[in-house]
Amino acid sequence: MSPPPSQASSHGIHVPRYAIWLFALVCLAPWLVLLRLDRKSAPPEHARVNAAANGGSRYIRCKPGPWGDLEYTRIVIEPPEALIDLSEISPRPTAWVFKGYTPASLAALWHAAPLTAAQSAAIDARQGWETNADGIIIRPTTDFIVGLSPETRAKIYSALAEFDENPDQKEPFRFRADGLDEWIHDGGLAPDTVALMRQLLYHRGTSLLLSDASLLLARLPRSDDRIQLVKTLARKSTLLVRLRVRPDTNFDGLDDYWDRGLRTKDLKPFLQSLVRGSDTNTVDLIHLLPRLPRSLLYTYPAVNEAGTNSFLDCHWTVLNFFNLTPDERFQHLDAVTAALLHDYYVVTGTRTFGDILLFARPDGTVIHSCVFLADNIVFTKNGSSQNSPWILMTLPDVIAYYPSDTPIDIQTYRRKQLAGGPGT
Repeated sequence: MSPPPSQASSHGIHVPRYAIWLFALVCLAPWLVLLRLDRKSAPPEHARVNAAANGGSRYIRCKPGPWGDLEYTRIVIEPPEALIDLSEISPRPTAWVFKGYTPASLAALWHAAPLTAAQSAAIDARQGWETNADGIIIRPTTDFIVGLSPETRAKIYSALAEFDENPDQKEPFRFRADGLDEWIHDGGLAPDTVALMRQLLYHRGTSLLLSDASLLLARLPRSDDRIQLVKTLARKSTLLVRLRVRPDTNFDGLDDYWDRGLRTKDLKPFLQSLVRGSDTNTVDLIHLLPRLPRSLLYTYPAVNEAGTNSFLDCHWTVLNFFNLTPDERFQHLDAVTAALLHDYYVVTGTRTFGDILLFARPDGTVIHSCVFLADNIVFTKNGSSQNSPWILMTLPDVIAYYPSDTPIDIQTYRRKQLAGGPGT
């Protein structure tokens, strides 16, 4: 039995290397007897979102494979107003918690940032500093925060993101770096709000981040404007994926690939019905997913989501992918680790639908997980916050979402009960 996962991060788990190689030797378990499939369940009303196509109807073709003829376009989603928590629209004082830092180690961070002469003078004055046994807390002024360059902001905030005590840096608002116009388009934000937002943005990998929403909220006296700001900042870029079928499509092959786990829909006759009397037709990928991810896709978690105080994270998402009802034990890291060690095995060959991808640092600490669907498309929830919806992304975009100073190893895990399918 492996030791319990490290508690240094609210999202990290640790899978020892010896366990990985042990799982590679596990024999393949037989297929589950597939149940007769039921009708598609609709997303819960409390979690619906508004989605608009981005960039017209231009679709990008995926690579051919057993998943069929897939194509996708980018869309932008945002949470409905009903899901905006009142605490989200209330500005709060800024406090930077440098846990475990000493004045000397903090000075090294300032040197690496680097700061302007005026900023260095403000730091040297140590106004708003509090030193205790756990580290150093700094309460910077608004002018100091706004005056940081994007590069300096990225350095400081990357250091702050290491600690749960800094939720604004650990779980920032973020969007694709090349999609700023999409992020704020038709957001109803005033020009001066947009101008200040641009000053507060910084990069991490290929993502554009904002951690200082409180400074923006403090300048908006009306609650309606604050709600609209949070709705806009919480927007996410995702994919709308569709499967194209024709009369000569290999429906048996599609059924073999997509019909895994306990399903509530008979896929083969459903897909065949799309081309009766037609040369070609398309169906949204959401119809090919199991019940739970089908109900979650393109939605944001509700504040009162049953059984959770953390709004459900990536590990809960991937381990519940094939479950008809969610197993709430997977909100706890010890249950996540136990499930991976006992119910899954490592795959070193071709990935297939439903495989779990674990993003691991060299020391074995897992920083993210997502579900492989097809080609380079994954089902993912990037973070545990209320502003993190369940979405589709390309694997390169997810990798860019989690930049690291050390190499990231992507390990593929497959559920033992689903062994024997395509790619094994």
